[in-house]
Amino acid sequence: MIRKVTSDAAIAGVNIVPVIDLCLVLLVILLVVSPLLEKPPVEVKLPEAQTKTEKENNIAVTVAPDGRLAVNTDLVPKERLPRVIKALLSEQGEDTVVVIRADKDVQYGDLTDLLKILKEAGARRISLGTDKTKT
Repeated sequence: MIRKVTSDAAIAGVNIVPVIDLCLVLLVILLVVSPLLEKPPVEVKLPEAQTKTEKENNIAVTVAPDGRLAVNTDLVPKERLPRVIKALLSEQGEDTVVVIRADKDVQYGDLTDLLKILKEAGARRISLGTDKTKT
């Protein structure tokens, strides 16, 4: 004979208060520890730099996040970039500064490829364009 055990009192719900307490404690621990993870292991003081005020002799190479390139104010395909840079350097002189204006979301590998192309085109003075920080 099989007996079936039934209970008149059913479980009405699960007590989730301890789970919420545990989640809040973990959140507080995360908020306290996370700033400590971002500190560099070595403290350094970066040098200050002045920008060159003479801008009419510079060549600006602009890189968009989607890979489009522009030289000064003209869109240029990547295949034509070395020829355009060589032509501009021969016109303005080899001491002309080539300023790379890259979006902050451009991949690091794309910038290294661009640096290689510029060096092969004859650019000797290459700099990275930045925005002035507000103090």
